[in-house]
Order: sequence, then structure tokens, then C-alpha cells
Amino acid sequence: MNSNSSTGKSMGRWDGIDEFLEVVELGSFTAAAEAMGVSKSYISKQVSRLEDRLQVRLLQRTTRRLTLTEIGEIFFRQCQIMSEQYDLAESALSELQQQPKGTLKLAINSRYGVEHMAGIVAAFSRQYPELSVEVHSSFLEVDIIADGYDLAIRYGKLEDSSLIARKLGSYSLSLCAAPSYWETYGYPNSIADLQHHNCLSTSDRHWNFNTPSGRDTLRVKIAGNWLSEDGATILAAAKAGIGMAQLPDFYIQSAVKRGELIKLSDQPWSHYERETWAVYPNSRHLSAKVRFFMDFIAGYINDNFSHRRDVFIEPLR
Repeated sequence: MNSNSSTGKSMGRWDGIDEFLEVVELGSFTAAAEAMGVSKSYISKQVSRLEDRLQVRLLQRTTRRLTLTEIGEIFFRQCQIMSEQYDLAESALSELQQQPKGTLKLAINSRYGVEHMAGIVAAFSRQYPELSVEVHSSFLEVDIIADGYDLAIRYGKLEDSSLIARKLGSYSLSLCAAPSYWETYGYPNSIADLQHHNCLSTSDRHWNFNTPSGRDTLRVKIAGNWLSEDGATILAAAKAGIGMAQLPDFYIQSAVKRGELIKLSDQPWSHYERETWAVYPNSRHLSAKVRFFMDFIAGYINDNFSHRRDVFIEPLR
């Protein structure tokens, strides 16, 4: 911002330029005022302030005609070019908001593998080939803002932060084990029975379960001789008959079909619904690439998995 020494008021670099262009292109202050829906005195004041700020005379004013000075002619041509470039930039932004373009930088959790979500990302990329996609997979949560991510897919209870979270739905986790393990140790009939079983888990050593109302979560401490942050490692141990695991239904469905695992599907207390969230930086205007991607997730899963109990996506609002 530069100070206007004549008026004592500050004036932005672009102030007065639109008014100046209208006056020159329409040939008078009166026509410019009518076109812009303001008073003639306002137009005159804005152009005068522009001249004061630039410390040049742009227009020669007489009672009969209005003409550009030599320096005003040069400035007018340059302002025309800037105005055209601004219009092009505004048009490009509008187009970007209508179709996803550029690069979508996405972070997903890899604890239970990435096939499920990566398949959805691939389908989205196939539908919008002009958009480049960068997928980061990690066991650890990334710093979305510091690392420049457009959004991340996260699960379960979210920590309080300045980020915006949109619930996409939830998926079921079930207790499962190899047939040989069940034959040796039997099936648990309650949460209290878990203390008699070898529970394969992450280093957190806790499992979550839904309460009978379905609105709250029961956090249960468990014990076992196999710890891993990687779901694939826990799955391998469960199939080997080492112990019992709590894993997502979509993650174990192939092993269940092959008879390598049996899940406790007839025990209401043994299930847990974990929420799925899209998390992104706080922004007044959500970019088209993020908006289209979240809408695509909802539509894709509802179209392809709506008959499955382990995947449920709510419509985005």
C-alpha cells in the first residue's frame, strides 16, 4: 500500500484502474459511471486519486472532450493487457473449480494395507485423467499442512485440530482366528473371556467394541505374545493359528472365504464400527480436486459395496 500525499488516505495498487479503463473505453465519466453503477463524482475522484498516486496526468479534461495524454496512452495500453490477463486468470480458476485438474496429494493409512482405498483412488484417477495423483502411504499420520497434502484419509476418533474433517462412513472390525486355534481354545462368549485368549494386536494392546446402544465405544485392554503395527503381520499370525485378531471385515474376507479364518459373526458384542474420515486444511473455498474426490469416494463405495455390512458411506453434505 502506498500513501496518497494529497488526501492522506492509503490506496491499493489496483484502485482506480477499472474506473480509468471504463472512462477511456466509453469516452466519458458519465458513461463510465452508468456502466459501473456508481456516481460520476465517484469515478472522477477515483481517477484523480490514481493520477495523484502515480504523480502523472493521464487525461486531459475539457468541457467538450476527454483525451489521453501521451503517458496516459502508454499506461492505458498496459492496463488493458493487465486486465485481459486478469480475466484469463479468473477464467482459469473458474474452470479448475468445475473440473479437477492439477495435482491431488493424498495420504492414506497403511496399517491394513492400501488395496481397498488405493483401488478407489485408481478408479478416480481413471475417470479424471487430467488430474495427477500422488498417494503417500504410511503407518504414521502425516502433517497435512506442513507436508503440503490436500487431504488425508483417517480412521476412528480424531484428535482436536484446526483441520476440517468430513465423515465418509464406517467399516466393521471383527474377531477372527484360524480353525485350529478355535478348536484348541474354544470361542469367547463375552468380552471378559478375552483374558483367556492370546490376542494379536498393535503395541497399543487395546481393542474397541461397540456398546449395546451402538453410540459409545468400549475400550478393552488385551494381552498376547504377538505385537505389530502392520495389519498384514497380524493377519499372517492369525492364519497360522497363533492367536485371535481384531481386523476389518474387508481385510479378512478372502481368508474367511478360503476357510483360513473363522470370524465371530454370531456374537453381537464382538463387533466394532470404526468411522472413516476425509481430513483437509481449513479453507473457505474447497478446491475442485478435493471436492470431486470426496464425492467420488461416496458414490463409488455406495455403488459397489452398498450390499456389504462392512462398508457404509454416508452422503456428503
